[in-house]
Amino acid sequence: MSSPAAPSYLRLGAWHPASIRFSHMTLPTRDIAQSKRFFLEVLGGELVTETPLVRVHFRNFGVVLGPQDGGTTEPDREYPHYAFTVPADQFAPLKQRLEAYGIPTHDPWTRAGETHSLMYFRDPSGNQYELFCPEGDPGFELRIGANAGGDYVVPFSSLVYQSLGGSPEREQGASPAPRLEFNHLTLPARSVGESKRFFTGIFGTEVTVDIPVHVSVLLGGFEFGYGGLEDGGWPKPDQQYPRFTLSIDPGELRPLKERLTAFGVPTSDFWTSDDVDASLYFRDPSGNLYQVSAEGGFDGPVRRRPGAAADDVPDLESLWYDSWNDPGR
Repeated sequence: MSSPAAPSYLRLGAWHPASIRFSHMTLPTRDIAQSKRFFLEVLGGELVTETPLVRVHFRNFGVVLGPQDGGTTEPDREYPHYAFTVPADQFAPLKQRLEAYGIPTHDPWTRAGETHSLMYFRDPSGNQYELFCPEGDPGFELRIGANAGGDYVVPFSSLVYQSLGGSPEREQGASPAPRLEFNHLTLPARSVGESKRFFTGIFGTEVTVDIPVHVSVLLGGFEFGYGGLEDGGWPKPDQQYPRFTLSIDPGELRPLKERLTAFGVPTSDFWTSDDVDASLYFRDPSGNLYQVSAEGGFDGPVRRRPGAAADDVPDLESLWYDSWNDPGR
């Protein structure tokens, strides 16, 4: 008697969509005017467009402001957070710049045996960011984190505020903000091991950090981290933001949808915002929401969104799932 055939998802083999790359993140925003000031005036981003949503560009990534109540980093949580690379000689000036705008900061810290320096801060809506200095003297005596060989506990809830203060440029003649680069993002994970299997099994990603409480993978040219030991802070099924957008060549969009489906991961229909692009939505096992988009050239059927002379929008709640064809289970 012949052995039963392996499930289809196990017969797929390794695959890495060569063209996939990180494009931008759309973050929940409760006050567009305040968020524009934060990204443009405080952090020095470049305004790209204001319709249909505000989009700001930095050196190697973009941020889109999505009007939404809720979905930001909870006051006492570390995740999600979004990290900017900061050279050592700009760390202290940028910390001082944030404080001049009334943005709360805290003592910079590090991990035992490491060379990097870290500090968190938030935007007025509550999204959390990290200044990440890979090496060098940032101008501070660094604390050692409580989960990293020391006793320093980051006071996350003290970083929450409601609005920006005055304009130090006009009042004090401060120098312009440096143009920041994206370093990584870290999202909440219900299971670090499951997150690792999801991205290595479906996307063929390289693992860059693999410890019991955290895993990072290279996705679209940047590090996507997934933090464990969390008891909450998950996205809600009906919220559009935060959302992380990956761009892909049109010829790889349909194979990616088919691969996700083979692994038991729900996806949206293909949809378009302008009759040129084509996108799909999916979630990882922790509920974090992703969009994969081809800018043009997709030859399959697509549906249009509301707000773009559309009659349909992806059903976000239908993308939620409790189990998938996890090769590690």
